[in-house]
Amino acid sequence: MSDNYPNLHRISNKRFNEILYEGFRLFGKNLTLILPLGLLYIIGLIITDLLTVDFDWQFTTLTPTIDTILSKNPSDITYAEFMLIGRYLASGFLSFFLAVLIPNLFNVIAICLVSNYLYNKFVGRAMKLFPELRKALNKRILMVILLLGVLYSAGLMVLIPGIIIFGFFILYIFTYHSSDSNHRIRDAKSLAKGEFWKIIGILVVNNLIILICETGYQMILNLTPFQSSISWYNPSTRNYGMIILFDLVINLVQVFFTPLLICLLTPLFAHLKERKDQYLQYQTPYQEASQEYEVPQKEIISGPGIYCPFCGKYMRLKFQFCMHCGQKLDFEVKN
Repeated sequence: MSDNYPNLHRISNKRFNEILYEGFRLFGKNLTLILPLGLLYIIGLIITDLLTVDFDWQFTTLTPTIDTILSKNPSDITYAEFMLIGRYLASGFLSFFLAVLIPNLFNVIAICLVSNYLYNKFVGRAMKLFPELRKALNKRILMVILLLGVLYSAGLMVLIPGIIIFGFFILYIFTYHSSDSNHRIRDAKSLAKGEFWKIIGILVVNNLIILICETGYQMILNLTPFQSSISWYNPSTRNYGMIILFDLVINLVQVFFTPLLICLLTPLFAHLKERKDQYLQYQTPYQEASQEYEVPQKEIISGPGIYCPFCGKYMRLKFQFCMHCGQKLDFEVKN
């Protein structure tokens, strides 16, 4: 089929570097999205700090004591010390899980809000941002949050399951907008089939760019008096305003690049959706032809040739398979 439809062949073989180039161009043209997406990131950052700072502080202050306990002979550890170890591990686990979960939840909400807007802009449709934001906040977004927020965060705790969920289901941020499908998760997985490594590659490129920029930014901060203000990060003072301000300054690079991931994913989704739509378009004439050219079995066998009941093409000789569409014909060839 690809030889007969060169445009379909071109789209289905879209190179990874072309997708990245289009994604970076989309990011450059939509820097205004930093404001709404960055605001959601900051809200997530504030909630994370309010919930995790005490856990972090307990974990840090208990570490020397736990090191001393673990250096003992296991038979000498008391019940109270075992309980202290359990508290220490619980503090570390809760802090880590909440620090992964909350930013992911707000990130999923943010990219869902602008995914349909960016897709329509990418394919050339005129769209206004705020009406699209309101349309994106429908009840179907709850399933996206559960799958790509909660389950993805839990999967990231052991890494591999999180990567698998991202690779197979991240396009759900686009398909959940569809109002003419009852299988939006299946549609997302179907589009991602065969494109797993491209999707993971986009995630790696996004994180690599942020890491490089953050490294340079941290080097600049290390040359300023700001780094000596690490005492801000002290929940015993209950000065959460300074703690949040400290985290905000540290994470400015993350705030700036909040739209990058969705901008990189949009061209890939657009090309995969176009490929699927064209495939369905070219299949439709064959499905209609099977009804339009259907010939009774008696007429097929008695004539000198045959009309294929699937594609409607005429063959002078009878074969068990259609020479045009390859479908098996339901009669026996007589020698």
